[in-house]
Amino acid sequence: MHSIRNLYEEFDRRLYDNSEHRNLYVLDLNCDYAREVLRQAHSRKMFIAPAKWLLLQDRRTTIDGGHDDGSEATPTYDDSVLDIFENLAVYPDSDVVLALRLDGDFLELKSVYRPNPQRGAIWENRGNWTIENGLQMRTLDVASARRRNLHRTELKSCLVITDPDTMNHLTDFEKKTVDPVTKATYPWILHLVNRMNATVSFNITDSWGYRGENGSWNGMIGMLERREIDIGGTTTFFIPQRIGVVQYVQLYTGTRSAFVFRRPLLSTVKNIFVLPFQRNVWLAIAVFLLLVFCLLYLSMKWEHSRGASPESASYWSQFNSGKPAVGDNFLVLLGAFAQQGYAYEPYKVSTRIVTLMLLVASLSLYAAYTANIVGLLQSTTDSIRTLSDLLRSPLKLGAQDVVYSHHYFKAFRDPVRKAILEQRIEPKGRKPNWMTMDEGVRRVRNELFAFHGEIGAVYQLMQDTYLEEEKCGLTQIDYLNVLDPLLVVQMQSPYLEIIKNGALKLREYGLKYREEYRLYTEKPACTSETSFITIGLTECYFALVVMGYGMLLTAVVFALELLWHKKKNSREKDVVRTTQGAETPGAEAIDYAEYLD
Repeated sequence: MHSIRNLYEEFDRRLYDNSEHRNLYVLDLNCDYAREVLRQAHSRKMFIAPAKWLLLQDRRTTIDGGHDDGSEATPTYDDSVLDIFENLAVYPDSDVVLALRLDGDFLELKSVYRPNPQRGAIWENRGNWTIENGLQMRTLDVASARRRNLHRTELKSCLVITDPDTMNHLTDFEKKTVDPVTKATYPWILHLVNRMNATVSFNITDSWGYRGENGSWNGMIGMLERREIDIGGTTTFFIPQRIGVVQYVQLYTGTRSAFVFRRPLLSTVKNIFVLPFQRNVWLAIAVFLLLVFCLLYLSMKWEHSRGASPESASYWSQFNSGKPAVGDNFLVLLGAFAQQGYAYEPYKVSTRIVTLMLLVASLSLYAAYTANIVGLLQSTTDSIRTLSDLLRSPLKLGAQDVVYSHHYFKAFRDPVRKAILEQRIEPKGRKPNWMTMDEGVRRVRNELFAFHGEIGAVYQLMQDTYLEEEKCGLTQIDYLNVLDPLLVVQMQSPYLEIIKNGALKLREYGLKYREEYRLYTEKPACTSETSFITIGLTECYFALVVMGYGMLLTAVVFALELLWHKKKNSREKDVVRTTQGAETPGAEAIDYAEYLD
C-alpha cells in the first residue's frame, strides 16, 4: 500500500498516476468525505482504465433503539451517496465495484458505468461474497463483453478523402483505385458501430494528420488529439511521432505503398556484348588470339622469304604482293575472328594450317556467342533489389501525387532516400515527377520507369490495361518502410477494449478480408512470357559506342596520314629543288622530277 487516509486531502501525483502502475483504490462510502473523494477522482480522471475502485458500504439494518411507540429504528446507512455516479466519468472502461454488506458476512457486489456522458449510471449485479462460500461471480465476462451495448451512443469518426467523388462510391466498389484505404475502412467502422449498438457520424478531411511547426496536429490525427472524434475512419501508418497522440488498434488494411516497376531487360542495364562468356572464357580467347597472332606472324614471314625466291617469284606474285607487316597480321586476325573475311591468301602449308585453325575456332565461338546474345536479349535482370540499386539504375522515378507521399518523402533523412527525392523525384531546375496513378502506370508500361504508389491500386490498373506478357517481371521495392496502416482511436478512449474485441471479431468472421479482397488487387499473374522483343538503341548502346569510337579513331588516323603524306611530299620536292640548283638541269633530272610528281 501507498497509504491509508482517514481524512480527505489533496491526492498527490504518485497516488493517482496510472501510467506508473496499476492502482487499486478502496473507499468507505460511510466516510464523511466519500462524496468529496469521488469528485476529486472525477476531476483528475482517476476512473480511467487500468485504475480499479472498490467501494465499501455497510447496509446492515442495525437498530440503535426503539421509539416510544415500539417501532424499529431507521437503518444507519446513507444511500444518497450513490447518486453522485450519475454525473461521474465512469464509462465502459472503468472498473468501479461496490461491495454492500447486507447481513452478517454476506456482501453483494455491484459495478457501475455510464455508456456515454448523456446517459445515467447503470448498475450491474456481479455476484456476492461470504466467509463460508467465498467469491461467487454471476458472470466471468470481462467489462468489454458485458458493456458492449452502448444503448445507441452517438460516436464520431472522420474519413480521409483525396477525391470528393469518393463519397458517392464508398460501398459500391466503383473506382477501386481512388481512396482504397478509406473505402476498406468505412464498412469496418459500420460493422464495429453496429456491434456496439451505437450510431456514428462522419467528418471529412483531406489529410491523415501531421505535426506542424508549432507542435499541433492537423487532419484526422488532430481531431483525435483534441477529442473531437472518437475513432478514425481511415487507417493510418504507425510512426514514432504519433505514439502518445493516438492509440492504435490491431485492425489494418493489407496494403502499402512501394516503387513498382517492370524488371528491365538485361541489355538496358549492362553491356550485353560481354555477357555471353564468363571472364575466364574471355581471357582464354585473348590468349588464343595472341598465340595465333604470333604463329601467323612467323608463318607469313617464312612464307614471304620462301615465296620471294627466284624459282617461286612468279607463282607468289599471283597471291600476294609486297612484304607482310604487323598490320597485315592484325587485319587477318580481325577479319577471321569477326567473320568479315580478309584479302590475304595463304601459300604455304604452315600458313594454311594456322589460318584454318583460326577460322574453325572463330566459327565455333561466333555460333556460341550469337546464340547467347539472342537469349540474353530476351532475359530480364534482377539486379535492382534495394533503394541504392534503384537510385543507380537507368530507371526514371515518379511518385503518386497524394498528401502522405509528399510528407514522408520529405521526412526521411538517410542519404539514399534523400538522394532519391532530390535527384529523381524533385530534381532542381526541372519539373517534379509527382503525377497521377494513371500516368505513372502508363509510363511503367512504355518506359524504363519506376512508380511509387499504393500497390493494390497500381496492380488493379495493370491488371486492366496491360497485355498478358506485360504483366511478367513486375517488381516492387518498399520505400516508406512502415507497417501496414492501422485503425486509430483517442488516447485513453473509454471504448478502446470494446473496439479491440470488435476488430478481432471482424478478422475471425472474415468481414475484414471480404472488403480487402474486393478492393485490393494482388500482383498480376504471369501467364505468358513469350512476346516479340524489339531491339532499339538502348540494347545496342555499347555497340554504337564502340562504332563511334572506331569512327573517331579512323578520322584521327586519316588526318595523321594526310599530314604525314603532305610532309613527305614537301620533303621530296625540297630534295628535287636542291638537286636542280646544284647541277645543270638535264634530261635525267627532268625525268626524275616528272617521276616524283
